[in-house]
Amino acid sequence: MITATARRLAALLLAVCVLAGLPAAGWAAPSSTPAAPHGRTTFGIQPSGAKKPDRRPNLSYSVTPGAALRDHVAVWNYGTRPITLRLYGGDAFITADGGFDVLPANKKSTAVGSWVRLGKGRVTVPGRSHAIVPFTLAVPRNVTPGDHAGGIVASLAATRTDAKGNKVEVDQRVGARIYLRVAGKLDARLSVDGPHTTYHGTLNPFGTGTATVTYTVRNTGNVRLGARQAVRVSDLFGGDATVRRPRDIPELLPGSALTVTASATGVLPTVRDTATVTVDPVPVRGDVPPPVHPRVTASAGFWAVPWTALGLMLLMVAAVVVFFVRRRPRRRGTGAASRRPVESARRRATAGQAAAMTPAAMVLAIGTMATLLAGAPSARAADAGQLTVSPQHGSDTQPITITMAEPCPSGTTNVIARVAGAGFPRAGQIVVGNAPLATYQKTPGGGASIPLIYTMRDYATTAGFHTLRGTYTFTLSCLKGAFSQSSVRDFSGSLRFSSTTAYRDGTKAKAPAGAGAGAGSSPSPSSSAAGQAGGSASPGGSGAGSGGSSPAVPNGGPAAPTGAAGGGVQRAAAPTAQHSNATLIALSTSGFVVALLALLLGALFWVRGRRARAAVTSGPSD
Repeated sequence: MITATARRLAALLLAVCVLAGLPAAGWAAPSSTPAAPHGRTTFGIQPSGAKKPDRRPNLSYSVTPGAALRDHVAVWNYGTRPITLRLYGGDAFITADGGFDVLPANKKSTAVGSWVRLGKGRVTVPGRSHAIVPFTLAVPRNVTPGDHAGGIVASLAATRTDAKGNKVEVDQRVGARIYLRVAGKLDARLSVDGPHTTYHGTLNPFGTGTATVTYTVRNTGNVRLGARQAVRVSDLFGGDATVRRPRDIPELLPGSALTVTASATGVLPTVRDTATVTVDPVPVRGDVPPPVHPRVTASAGFWAVPWTALGLMLLMVAAVVVFFVRRRPRRRGTGAASRRPVESARRRATAGQAAAMTPAAMVLAIGTMATLLAGAPSARAADAGQLTVSPQHGSDTQPITITMAEPCPSGTTNVIARVAGAGFPRAGQIVVGNAPLATYQKTPGGGASIPLIYTMRDYATTAGFHTLRGTYTFTLSCLKGAFSQSSVRDFSGSLRFSSTTAYRDGTKAKAPAGAGAGAGSSPSPSSSAAGQAGGSASPGGSGAGSGGSSPAVPNGGPAAPTGAAGGGVQRAAAPTAQHSNATLIALSTSGFVVALLALLLGALFWVRGRRARAAVTSGPSD
């Protein structure tokens, strides 16, 4: 009975609630303008023809300096009430998060935005309709070649009330992008500022920490570009941390820059670690690809000090010192004549033991240091092979081809080349980025013929000087992989400038028995195009790092061959005895630690021996 009554009461309450809700629904229904999300009016703008909107994604034009063109935009009102919108042209820029935006109306435009003249500055658009507005775009005669970007913006200013009841001025804006490419020499290049790395340690003395890598990608050319990015964090022994790959940059306008932050985990603190950033320029989706897309690489060291491990080591050393100091022989005053011979013999034995251990410790320390010093020659690089520089006589504006006299050792897949000499960085400037060996054409002797895209004059200009003088040496290194920074074998060749514009004495390699000259069959290098900041391009789009920086690390895919046919499988060569730099560093560091500990122990034993001998000499006190 109680259950039935409860059910009736619940049904009655439900009916009352439904009836109470009906008036509210009926009052809301007459609203003539359905509100958009958050109460905003919805409108839009798009490219248009003179009579109706078209399907163009943006307003894109190729023009010459001084040109004038006429076009249209369509402004849409998706609501039911008429709205009045303000129209204006503005310059484009890249936001801090990599987005495309246009300057607001209260900021003066100096480029594309100032070249736009709209037929109407304000337009009233009926509900559920659109209005077509004509505009003209007048390009100045002194405009620079390359890409210029802007937009036509439709703006609606309104006053809103926020959640706290405050009146807030809201400016809703939508825009149609304008991309303008002015005829002339295109320069497609990016540069990298940094990287700057901060290490975040751990309390675990045997654990790894994290690092934050910050760098800036800058479009220093005159073509808008996208970019693929890769960040590598390596320790002193060559090990790599885990880095979350930064997202690709969809678009970077000429003159703009974007600051990128990447996080690395599993960073081994080896006092001085290295962060390497690789940026591969790529065409913007839907754009005509620029002629050259050089890779850009930048490396910088950072401090990763294992403070916890160093603290423990110091505590251990202190404990060892205290232990031996506390065990030093002590003078004991005793009148028992029968115990003097025993104490004297014990002191003599202790002194003899200390005296015997001191030379042993010193010999151990000296031997360890000698082994450490002698180990360096065993880790030296293999004998350098010969590199042909052709043509042997030429000018500073003439393309050069470098050819290996022999194949790289088996197991190597990539090559990197530098040029060093007066004006270039001490470590050399990269002229061939870390590129796959199979990209280049093979010679009858088994080597590879590599045409350089740029001339010596281009490389000098990139390095920041203009006078070529003396001898310049090319060094080509064979690497085990795209991420390898240790050369398995080097090939070198040189040329000498007899004047500031002409060189001679290009190295001519000796052809192996039964093999012809490699340079004669090398293909002609492709036409030169734009360079890059801080480095020079390499064949097939493989980029060069900043002058004198570490070898480039790979991008997302292999470089396409330029002016050279794919060479098939590399011929195997006799393995060369070669230790990597990582092994040398590990052995040197270990040897240094062992030598330091041996010297410390030797010093402790020496001090103990001196005190024991002093105690024996002075004898026991009465």
